[in-house]
Amino acid sequence: MADFWDIKNFVPIIIAWFIISYLILWVIGGACTSPINGSACLASGSLSVLSGVPIVGWFLPIDAWSSLMFFLAPVAGFILAYFAMKWWNDYFDSKEAYSIWFLVIAIIVLVFGYYINLSFYMGESASLNSRNGVKYSLSFCFSENNASDCYNNVQKVNQELVVQAQKNGAQTIPQYIPVAFWPELRRSMFISFMFGVIMAWIPFFVYGIYRRFSAKGE
Repeated sequence: MADFWDIKNFVPIIIAWFIISYLILWVIGGACTSPINGSACLASGSLSVLSGVPIVGWFLPIDAWSSLMFFLAPVAGFILAYFAMKWWNDYFDSKEAYSIWFLVIAIIVLVFGYYINLSFYMGESASLNSRNGVKYSLSFCFSENNASDCYNNVQKVNQELVVQAQKNGAQTIPQYIPVAFWPELRRSMFISFMFGVIMAWIPFFVYGIYRRFSAKGE
């Protein structure tokens, strides 16, 4: 049986799926009609009910697409993921890119990559804000699903550190800058890149299921 990218009408199928998936992502991103400032969002807040769903709430609802980069990121994610999966199956002569474990690992790698990027970006802010008597560090919040809970919890720690420093007569007071990881991810353009990767994987997964059922029927 021919592989996925060798089947008849493959290119039209991928193009059609790309258009459909892009429209889905556009609606998830608020269906904003202005790519410059994210205004006139037709579906803004439509997925807010998902914020309380375990795991799903880490990624949804995402903020409105507020710049042109939000519109371009899923395109880049789709194209890069497609060629990466095609290369993987060709190079290793396997069908691993069809498996759900491939997607899980890809998401973990992407999330970890965003964590590293956020660490460098926010770490620079912590360094710039540190001065005589105060040293700032980052405190990532992974269990909190909204920025206000993260801020409140970290502020309690900061207040306790001030009390301890004053009691001990410390010359430098350690303080933490709260970083709400999941809210930061949801409002970044990187999340639309990730969804583009997921959308590129779906045809591989569906075709993998088709192959298994076809093999059983033969």
